[in-house]
Amino acid sequence: MSTGDYPLGAAHDPRAPYNKKENPEVEVTVCVSVTYHKTFKLKVRDYEILDEFVDEDGQYACTRDFSDCDLYDAFERQIGPPKIDHSWTEDEFEVILDE
Repeated sequence: MSTGDYPLGAAHDPRAPYNKKENPEVEVTVCVSVTYHKTFKLKVRDYEILDEFVDEDGQYACTRDFSDCDLYDAFERQIGPPKIDHSWTEDEFEVILDE
């Protein structure tokens, strides 16, 4: 009597890895999050001048604080809604279960 190259008594053992049945396919809901970046040039006026001086070459210079700039609004007005294409760089891609 042949055992089919299985260890004795293992041919029909449901715990044996070669007898494991695949789970039935089920549908799940997932949340996909993708982060992209691309550099743009914007014109803004809502910054604060912190210091004005003449540099070593005799040129006017200043240091500016852009922390209160409404960059989101400036982008929307000057560029519009982002249109993702091949010129954008993907930073992150994640898929998580959304239960």
